[in-house]
Amino acid sequence: MGMFLRRGPAPHRTRMSDLEIGRSIKLNLNSTPWEWLVVHQGLPSEIYDASCNGTWLLLKDIYEKRVWNSAGTNILESSTVQSYLNGDFLGLFDPEVQSAIKQVKIPYRKNGGPGGTDQSGANGLLSKIFLLADLEVGFLASTTTPEDGAKLDYFVAGTTGASKRIAYLNGSANRWWLRSPHASRSDIAGSVGTDGVYGGAKVIASYGVRPAIILPSNFIITDDMLAA
Repeated sequence: MGMFLRRGPAPHRTRMSDLEIGRSIKLNLNSTPWEWLVVHQGLPSEIYDASCNGTWLLLKDIYEKRVWNSAGTNILESSTVQSYLNGDFLGLFDPEVQSAIKQVKIPYRKNGGPGGTDQSGANGLLSKIFLLADLEVGFLASTTTPEDGAKLDYFVAGTTGASKRIAYLNGSANRWWLRSPHASRSDIAGSVGTDGVYGGAKVIASYGVRPAIILPSNFIITDDMLAA
């Protein structure tokens, strides 16, 4: 019987749960490595279903610009962006990562705007890839903010946390979409401006898409997947 000889040291293996908040890892999209930030570990609050327990990752940079909903309404569950993220965008991941991404029930506002109702726990929206909510990125609650999330540990609440919300597309700061509809309007959803400050925007506008995913806490990565 032959013997397999390993050349060089064995690669170091790291569990996702051992990564610090703010650390970034590399995951391929369409065979090209992209950096993903660790923005939370575990459940952000009691309004989240147990399926959301894991390592939360947010794409460090904006992937592209897209409309939130070409139909013009801020109903997330039937929106253009939600369909795209959980269809074509999901298919951009390498197969082993695509299969590992958790299917979760994320808090959201069912039926959008003024006629909608906030859903949480087991009533969350079934997703594998999603946009972050207003509250998750540290924006403060207001009369027009749905209760569709809680602040993630990476972000800082209020205007002092603006710099952590700024994201770039091809080297330039760009506005990017959130999943939260404006609670008093049927045609507006939340977004993050080029200065990291909140801005409501018409859902038919084309702004940055910066997806989030949740990987199991015991998912293993190797050193070559850690960003410098």
